Amino acid sequence: MCFVIKVGVDGSWWKDNLLSKIIFNGFRKILDSGNIPVVDHKEAKMTEKINIELGNVQKTLFLPLWGRAVESRKRKPMLVDETAVRIIDQVNYDFAPITANMDELSQIAWIKRSLICDQVIDKFLEQYPEGTIVNIGCGLDTTFERVNNGKLRWYDLDLPDVIALRGKFIQESERRTFIASSFLDKDWLEQIEVNGNVLFMSAGVFYYFEEETVRDFVLGLLEAYPGSELVFDVSSPVGVRVANKKVVESSGLDERSHLVWGVEDKKDILAWDSRIRLLGMYYYFRTLRIGLRNFLMGTMSDLLGIQYILHLELGELE
Repeated sequence: MCFVIKVGVDGSWWKDNLLSKIIFNGFRKILDSGNIPVVDHKEAKMTEKINIELGNVQKTLFLPLWGRAVESRKRKPMLVDETAVRIIDQVNYDFAPITANMDELSQIAWIKRSLICDQVIDKFLEQYPEGTIVNIGCGLDTTFERVNNGKLRWYDLDLPDVIALRGKFIQESERRTFIASSFLDKDWLEQIEVNGNVLFMSAGVFYYFEEETVRDFVLGLLEAYPGSELVFDVSSPVGVRVANKKVVESSGLDERSHLVWGVEDKKDILAWDSRIRLLGMYYYFRTLRIGLRNFLMGTMSDLLGIQYILHLELGELE
């Protein structure tokens, strides 16, 4: 059954059959009652973008964030990070230079780095289910969401401006605490509670500092938490030069965001102290199915030690 409702030039409704009369009477009751829905146009406006106020090195946190968002939107992603997608959509930041100039291999490397760190943490938690994890230079990282076993104790550490931005998108909880501090300020060490053992992770941080600075920091961890573990990524001197040109500058950042420290040989790090022991060394590309061009370039990167991840034990657990 069909019906027609005609609208007169004076705004009146003309009823052509029983169903249209019912509809008409319903509208009339609403009008007579005065309960007419009102649209708040202010609330209906598109959510305003969140402005960014970060230092030059801190801005590099958007690079892996962008990489995870891009990966999450792929048909068959290696990693899904809905938080990264949400942040990309909400921040007032120009991602156009990254999207236009970033080599796909760099984006893949950020994903693989996350996956390796996840694996190291999972293995640590097998031995210490209630263990403590400290994410040094956390940026807008979401590792906690992927590895949370419901028992661990987690700390996200970064500079105050980064933690302020982080708090707009990611929340603290009973087992997850934000610490606004430079990792070089040793006072933050007194704020963490260690259950069983502690694993320090640092992705995309240490190579922005001189080797001596990083060495002193690591040796400080060794003295404060003997037997603790540390997982972090490194880059060779060649890798530092390539990253500064092909990644940092191509993304619209300048020399103030450049990488500084390139590792000639992992043995140089192990030589910092005889109590430092290598637990694992992980390359990025050789096990991935990423297309011929990326596979060849990635394999060459692995063979030349351009970038990789080290997993260390800092002394013996007391």
